Amino acid sequence: MEKELNLLSNTMNLIHDIFKLEYNCFETEEAVLKFCEENRAIEEQSWLSVDALKLILDKSHADYINHFEDLLHIRIVLFYYNDKPVALGPYLGEEMTIGQCIQTCNQIDKKRLDAKDLLIYYGKYPVIPENVMDRIIRGITRSLGIENLCEHYTRYKGHKNDEVSDSKLAKVSDANIEAHYITEREYMEAIKRGNTRETLHYRKLLSENAAGLWTRNFTIQDMKFGLAVNRAMSRIAAYEAGVPAPIIHKITTKESAAIAAAQNAKQMDEACENMLKEFCEIIRIIKNKKYSAMTQSIIYSINQNYMNDITVKEIAEELNITESYMISRFKEETGNTPAMYLRQVRIKEAAHLLISTNDEIQKISGTVGIPDANYFVKLFKAEFQMTPGAYRKLHKI
Repeated sequence: MEKELNLLSNTMNLIHDIFKLEYNCFETEEAVLKFCEENRAIEEQSWLSVDALKLILDKSHADYINHFEDLLHIRIVLFYYNDKPVALGPYLGEEMTIGQCIQTCNQIDKKRLDAKDLLIYYGKYPVIPENVMDRIIRGITRSLGIENLCEHYTRYKGHKNDEVSDSKLAKVSDANIEAHYITEREYMEAIKRGNTRETLHYRKLLSENAAGLWTRNFTIQDMKFGLAVNRAMSRIAAYEAGVPAPIIHKITTKESAAIAAAQNAKQMDEACENMLKEFCEIIRIIKNKKYSAMTQSIIYSINQNYMNDITVKEIAEELNITESYMISRFKEETGNTPAMYLRQVRIKEAAHLLISTNDEIQKISGTVGIPDANYFVKLFKAEFQMTPGAYRKLHKI
């Protein structure tokens, strides 16, 4: 049971980190009370009364993914894991404008919010389009091993007697939907194998299929949502392949920042492809050399930061372990200390630059993270038994 709870917690925390989507397990009555107090804005949101929410948790379809939307367009998704209710949300299906807020307020008989207050209320919640939430749910259920659940949709129009079931709440095209989900599984399997070519191939197919499933023009913002879903799938696949969580976090954080700064679709595509190439590379390392998660994390940190003024002490602090323990374990597994491995990476990269560029030796030295050119020459001679100049003359075409 503890293992299953940890799996649930890890999966939900991963989704929260990516989409800022809250989740609740409602294990106590106090948790139900707190949820209602924090999210109920007006009395007409009757489902957010304690008694009503307890009834929903007790009576909802245990074999279904249950979708709820109230009269303020606040949504939650409820499912059951080991007979425990798990609620995703609240969230909004779209960004709400001041015009929509005015319209919503006009539809409420007893106005308890003006449009500006309603807009502030909406600001508490993440905006997750329905097609994105659909894929989030499929990722969660696949990770938890509770796939193939039916889906049930309910709109709450104000009071319990006004509940309306609506199987068309989420308007998702079914033209190629099954093929799309099969491609998603193939995509994740390609990542887990560390096969870069197949991963990029399936990623291209997913992009093309996703664009075809939309019923309106595919905007830059839509692409960002799609890439966020892609990032979630990639993280899950990498984690299942054995990539340590700190590495996953570094890779996806870098991709997320690059996409946020991107000016066009091409730059976003490049950021996504770089993330996938890094995942595949580290997965191949894991499969070829059975290093511990700690050693993999050290190797990754060095390979990604050798050009900077990085120290062994900083790597140890980042991994929250002592420097002496890190050195001992790393040497036991690889035969080298972290400092020796860092020097090897720097010198090998310098050797590559010597024969592939015309840069001066001092510039190459700085590029690989060794600002003292004289010290660089000393290290290079120790590795290759010749000076950098002699190496370039011997090997450069």
